[in-house]
Amino acid sequence: MKQRLCMAVAAMTLATAASAQDIYKVEQVTNKDLNGTARFVGMGGAMGALGADISTMGTNPAGIGLFRSSDINMTGSVNIQPDAEDFYDINKARASFDNIGFVVAARNGDSGVKFVNFGFNYQKSRNLKNFIGVQNFRTGGLSQSLQMLDLSYVNGWLDYRYEEDWDLTTPLTKLGYDTQMLEPIYDNNGKIDGYNPVEAESYDYKRVQWGSTQQYDFNIAMNWEDQVYAGLTLGVYNVSHHAATDYTEWLPDANGGLHDYYMINEERLSGIGWDIKMGIILRPIQESPFRIGLAVHTPTFYNLTQDAYLYMNSPFALYNDKGDQISNYTEASAEIWDNNFNIRTPWKFNLSLGTTVGNFLALGAEYEFADYGSACISYDNYLDEWNNYWDQGVKDKPLNREIDRFLKPVSTVRLGAEARLAKGVFARVGYNFVSAPFEKDAYLNLFTDSPSYFYSTNTDYVNWGDTHRATAGLGLRGKHFYADMTYQYQTQKGELYTFHVPEQAGEQNRLQAADIQQNRHNVMLTLGYKF
Repeated sequence: MKQRLCMAVAAMTLATAASAQDIYKVEQVTNKDLNGTARFVGMGGAMGALGADISTMGTNPAGIGLFRSSDINMTGSVNIQPDAEDFYDINKARASFDNIGFVVAARNGDSGVKFVNFGFNYQKSRNLKNFIGVQNFRTGGLSQSLQMLDLSYVNGWLDYRYEEDWDLTTPLTKLGYDTQMLEPIYDNNGKIDGYNPVEAESYDYKRVQWGSTQQYDFNIAMNWEDQVYAGLTLGVYNVSHHAATDYTEWLPDANGGLHDYYMINEERLSGIGWDIKMGIILRPIQESPFRIGLAVHTPTFYNLTQDAYLYMNSPFALYNDKGDQISNYTEASAEIWDNNFNIRTPWKFNLSLGTTVGNFLALGAEYEFADYGSACISYDNYLDEWNNYWDQGVKDKPLNREIDRFLKPVSTVRLGAEARLAKGVFARVGYNFVSAPFEKDAYLNLFTDSPSYFYSTNTDYVNWGDTHRATAGLGLRGKHFYADMTYQYQTQKGELYTFHVPEQAGEQNRLQAADIQQNRHNVMLTLGYKF
């Protein structure tokens, strides 16, 4: 084991007014689930041109113009992640309230503008409940302390004995020093001449997320001569995201024994946002049911607040100034709170096609495009690493360059079909595809001049790949009441890195990725009433 340090304090608590944003949090608030009514999900979300479903006000607002009677419904579901573990009281299955909405259909006449409809819909646009776990992953001697070492050099080695050096790097690195994961190297004059990191044999990793992005849509739509439908939706969003990470490294000693260093990181992201969605549906041929839908979504403008808690515990004994052992381990913690920042998500463009065959089949197809690399992070005010307070709005240019570099244009494809099996009985199938949001070489870059990274509390990141969703559902229709049930299967692969240690000649991570996969099952039930 490394040489024990003489330290007088077992735990150091830091408090600061900012914490880190990064490209992975931008993706977290930009991406959306396939969610809404069970009918909408059962058709893979491909109803932008077909319309007449409450959830379409969130994709193509013109779809509300196809309602000819008023409607109210609500949806609940059960989400199951079969490979999850019980962690932080979050288990494999969890109930969710996904949707409640209504449409008031107001007839305006028999010609010209026939209907002017109004709608409201609450929808859980992102259900964050998920678990990632990796056990006994071999590191080849690499340790998180190597990234702490890299972050300890800022135009010369930082000396953590002096408070003025603390603000020049991350709380994670300062706590690494406090827990003796970094061993100081002194020159002949007693100055810091570098640090020795530890070596690790393997790591265990658990992360759970919970919470959601809740979407509130307010819609107005019209029907002109049953050939042109237009709509406008104001969207208001509430963000309540939580994450907890438990990370353990197994450190070998000279006798072949293993000792554990572990870290706990908790984060909370909350705030509000808004956007505007505009859409139109056209029937080019009056005698044909074929429809074309076009929609544009403005960026969502989020104002967010982040809080974090970081705790470290190492197996290195703690001594006082007299050389007496105080404890057989060393611990330290940091609390980060009330960091305010803004995220502007990208524009979205939607093209949809839909048609019906007689009264027994409906078909929908949809394509949506959003360039995630055009997202932007800014601050109303912030405290930089030199304790200068900026009270005017400012863009985070270094981090925005990271967004442009590592976030990709994302394509979403939605396909769906609904068949009438008997009077009032319908079957539905759908497929939903979302392309990967990250470049293959994306990583959590803690070495930029972004003010956010000086307060980072984590080193882990996941480069998620494509998302595939398959759905199947059944619907029952009466004169007024109706019920829909849908099953959704979602799968997505990713590459997990618990820290980043660049190659000598480039930025590629020397740590091998842990291949992970998230499979999720979702069963939904919608109950509604038409009047």
